[in-house]
Amino acid sequence: MLFAINHCFRRTLIGMLFFLFSTAQASEVYSWSVVPQFTGIAVHRDWTPLLQAIEKETGVRFQLKIYESIPDFEIGVLEGKPDFAYMNPYHAVMANTAQGYVPLIRDGKRKLTGILVAKSNSAFKTLQDLQGQQIAFPSPNAFAASLYMRALLAEKEGIEYTPIYTKTHSNSFRFVMRNKTAASGGVYRTLRRERPEVQRQLQVIYKAPSTPSHPIVFHPRVPSDVAMKVQQSIIALANTETGKTILTAILLPEPIVADYARDYEPLVKLNLEKYFIQPQ
Repeated sequence: MLFAINHCFRRTLIGMLFFLFSTAQASEVYSWSVVPQFTGIAVHRDWTPLLQAIEKETGVRFQLKIYESIPDFEIGVLEGKPDFAYMNPYHAVMANTAQGYVPLIRDGKRKLTGILVAKSNSAFKTLQDLQGQQIAFPSPNAFAASLYMRALLAEKEGIEYTPIYTKTHSNSFRFVMRNKTAASGGVYRTLRRERPEVQRQLQVIYKAPSTPSHPIVFHPRVPSDVAMKVQQSIIALANTETGKTILTAILLPEPIVADYARDYEPLVKLNLEKYFIQPQ
């Protein structure tokens, strides 16, 4: 009789512990940040539907953490604050080196291509026209729009210029439209997200070599089963019309599994450290 009671007690205790562990894991709220290429309002508008869709599918809960500027985002990532984050390719290198962040998802169709744009009706038509001028960039370390672009202008093209940092891609484009700078760094994907009247006022005068697109990464503290649930949920969204709409809004229309060694480690060979500016 005593053995039966003890056995029953052990089973009950084990069941309670399992329930408490499962409940704690289910109630865990994971932070999710997005590199602020656009305004905070736009980030909230475009990314909230994705997080809601993942929550509905997996039961994993998220809180969207919006940073005001790319440098603020970089500091947060280097300190390992976000559990999940969407970032540019060189950020993925920085994050992996500093905190061990692991790429989870990237777009399988689109490449990331840095561009320089000038005002359509301006006198700036070629790179040579930018010699000695001011050029707007979202931030020092925005990869294709700034970091890689500045390295190309100096090392390959021999263009001398004064950089002006504006915090977001949208701000940089508007500096050109308002004649505050001769040109602006950006990427095709952010230019195409601007309103038609904005796009009509800008012309691309230079483009950089393309690289793999922005990944979604996760911090190694996130349980692997949670990360895999998120990965599978995002990939599955591409199979529904609603999901396609959500993914298109975040510039991830064809999600595939990302791989650090294949997709982002090659960027180390570009030796961009010379142009990297430590965020403050």
